[in-house]
Amino acid sequence: MIKFSIIKKAFLRIWIAAALIGLSRWLFLSNMRMSVQFTWGMEVVTESAVEQSTIDSLATVLNDAWYQDFALSAGSKDGYGTVLLQQRFSGNDEVALITELIQDTLLSTNAISSKDDILEQSVIGPSIGDYITKSARYALIVGTILMAIYILFAFSGMRKVISPLLLALVTIATMIFDVSFASWIYGILMQLNSTVQVDTIFIIALLTVMGYSINDTIVIFDRIRENTLEYLSEKEEEENKPQKKKKNQEIVAEIAFDRAEVFDRSLRQTMRRSLATSISTLLVIAGMYVFGTGILKMFAFTLGMGVIAGTYSSIFVAAPLAYLLSGGSKKVIIED
Repeated sequence: MIKFSIIKKAFLRIWIAAALIGLSRWLFLSNMRMSVQFTWGMEVVTESAVEQSTIDSLATVLNDAWYQDFALSAGSKDGYGTVLLQQRFSGNDEVALITELIQDTLLSTNAISSKDDILEQSVIGPSIGDYITKSARYALIVGTILMAIYILFAFSGMRKVISPLLLALVTIATMIFDVSFASWIYGILMQLNSTVQVDTIFIIALLTVMGYSINDTIVIFDRIRENTLEYLSEKEEEENKPQKKKKNQEIVAEIAFDRAEVFDRSLRQTMRRSLATSISTLLVIAGMYVFGTGILKMFAFTLGMGVIAGTYSSIFVAAPLAYLLSGGSKKVIIED
């Protein structure tokens, strides 16, 4: 069996990951369009597609009615046309007035033949938008804290070699990489398709990516923990070094711990399992994307990008980063 070292070029892989995170954030933020679920506004779903000329006419009507701070766009939803209006509403009277303006404009531009062609109309007010935004933020923060607490307890047995707190921080960093990569690809999609926006489905997909990323990383860290204990046990049996006595006559055995050897062995043992799990997961996600429509399609797309990023990061980012932060090639002498 040919042995290869993933840890050997740890610095290079970490720098690549850091560069990708920076690039991902820039591409996502520069192309980001928030849905009305976060920016407040109105969505009108029509029987047929809405042309850009209709949107231009509607913008003129709203400007003439003294509305200035708004954003209009045409989109699609499950094969139907949509009009997306992003604007803060001062009250129910304003909502009723804007609704009437939109309906009259759609009729006058022949976008619809009657008001019955309007299949759905939803209004998101400031209170609902704030609630959704805060809920998404709290879900991310609470999920991260609970994950860190779990790692602190689960890996407390190897604190002599690697700090559980360090592993928790590395897991969070790896999770940021996975979420950033998925957001980057989604940002490119937003640039290519004007109907793609950041909505609650995107947030749910990112939360799912976080869970998958944490699971894959912890599996590798758990194998590192098992191999660490096994390595120390083997070294204790193999090495019969002269024992030294302290003043209190307690016998102290010194064991040299080679991080690189243990980390590489753990990665080789878990790589096949990680790849098999990811490929089987991607096959299911591909089926969801091909046969799904609307929000299911976008959920599958974002989740698939996150799974790809998670597979790479758990092997080529998490373990190398933990290796470097725990001391790198510097050997540890453990007294037992």
